[in-house]
Amino acid sequence: MSETFGQDQFFRAVASRGIPRIRVAGIVVDDDKLLVQRPADDPSSFYAFIGGEYEIGDTFETRLRKEFEEETNALVVTARYLFCVENHFQYKGQTIQQAEHFFLVSIDRRDVTSREGHLVQHWLPLVELASANLRPFVVRDAVASGTYLSDRHLIQMPDQA
Repeated sequence: MSETFGQDQFFRAVASRGIPRIRVAGIVVDDDKLLVQRPADDPSSFYAFIGGEYEIGDTFETRLRKEFEEETNALVVTARYLFCVENHFQYKGQTIQQAEHFFLVSIDRRDVTSREGHLVQHWLPLVELASANLRPFVVRDAVASGTYLSDRHLIQMPDQA
């Protein structure tokens, strides 16, 4: 089973719920670079911020810490809540809506590697961020411009993708 097939199944399942998905994610900036990830088997796929779906029993911060520990060899040292994104997008004809909560994160290492074979992490230079295929674009643009430290609410509509 290819990861693209797995990704397709995932987004179909999310869309079939008919309700918005709640997600938490971290913005990690170090040495003028941003930590992101994407599927290991598809270098043409878009980048995403490290994070995951909010689950019963979690706080936003505990879920964020779990996602970093599950997906990378890094531990979250600090996490400061930044903003919420209403993320609306289409994936292969499926409408997806997410409420994404972003944190400014510092981690315990720079040599980040994946704990999950289907993901690979990258450090993207901030000077190249504006042209990177990093989703959601409104967050990419806020990080590129520096407004991510003062923004409190962003909206990504499907026609902006």
